Amino acid sequence: MIRLKALAGATLLCITLSACSMVGFSYKHMDWWLMWKIDDALNLTSEQKDLLEPQLHTLLNWHCSAELPNAISWLEQNQLLLEQSTPSSEAIRAQIDQVDTAFKRIARQVTPTATQLLGGLSDQQVTHLYAFLKEQNQEDREEFLDPPLATQITERSTRMQERLEPWFGQLSASQIKRIDSWSADLGEQNRIWLENREAWQSALRSALKIRNTQAFAARLRPLIESREDFYTKDYKQANPKAQMALAALLGDLVGQASEEQHEQISKRLDKLQAQLAQQVCIPAAP
Repeated sequence: MIRLKALAGATLLCITLSACSMVGFSYKHMDWWLMWKIDDALNLTSEQKDLLEPQLHTLLNWHCSAELPNAISWLEQNQLLLEQSTPSSEAIRAQIDQVDTAFKRIARQVTPTATQLLGGLSDQQVTHLYAFLKEQNQEDREEFLDPPLATQITERSTRMQERLEPWFGQLSASQIKRIDSWSADLGEQNRIWLENREAWQSALRSALKIRNTQAFAARLRPLIESREDFYTKDYKQANPKAQMALAALLGDLVGQASEEQHEQISKRLDKLQAQLAQQVCIPAAP
């Protein structure tokens, strides 16, 4: 479902650590935020909002009771890993794989709500959704794909540095050089990523054509729960390499980290775990 992956946090180690700092805010206001994002994409009627609101509450209650303890455990594993002087890229990749597994659990939980909501869209709402996706794609193409490849590589490195600095503090020259090398090795990853997303959206369009039939649920389910089945050829080849490259990057950066940087990472992980622990909730009664 559009944007509901926000329930999982981010997919990668450094991005997850950055995004999860918002969890305290998110659980107080996430239902409002999700409704706003979904309404922005679909232009919901008041009746649809009334039907969706309790389902969002149920999903959020499930997430804070069932998934947050997993996230805390995941962070504890990361803390032990990052305390090593040179954590292996294989161990970091295993942590990334755990996040992918969490995404799949969340996707399965979201599927019934997404099926009901998308299956009830009017022709005007579907047209609105297509226009929304087109605008989003155009904005991302202008930002990530239209610049020359050399600029894409430089900007990708800059974004990664900005994500990591809150955790490492000021990066050393050798760390920045390693990030620059990582970004250069990814090459045309921006194009591959955008083309893959647009291919998935094309499959969604095909599914929405039969949204008023009994076959819709079966067509939509794999789009939500098994997105890898719709990867483009280029993305199937590039994505595993990109994840391995990220794991190697993080391992190298931690290996190059100073004592002060290790201490800063540990303190922020402690704080994040405490924030998450405060958000764990008791499952609502059925």
